[in-house]
Amino acid sequence: MAKTAAIKVSVDIEYIVIGNALGLLIASGGLLAGVMVHERSFDYWPEDLVPLLLAGFMAFRLMRSFTAAVNASSAPVHRPQSARQTVTPEPVAMGQLPPVPGYTAEQVLEAVSKRIEANKGKAK
Repeated sequence: MAKTAAIKVSVDIEYIVIGNALGLLIASGGLLAGVMVHERSFDYWPEDLVPLLLAGFMAFRLMRSFTAAVNASSAPVHRPQSARQTVTPEPVAMGQLPPVPGYTAEQVLEAVSKRIEANKGKAK
């Protein structure tokens, strides 16, 4: 039996790719500000050893995370298949709302006048 090697892919692989690309960009900026570019000669590479190592390391990480992201996006998504169930509607009684009481204009005027008199009594 052949064993398949599982690659551990993080959930936020896109952010890792973007972070590695920005790290490579910063390391490249360090190389551009270095002595090799200023003197236009590869003879000064020992002075720019740290930016060279950082750029190489970040390029390696970027390629590794980029290939992991491509593999993760091209892999089929396995979703568990559930058995379909048919649902039959059951007969139920419809809910009834109570009837809204209708007020006449006279009843409204009486209620308003009572409230006004009650507010006048509280104010005194």
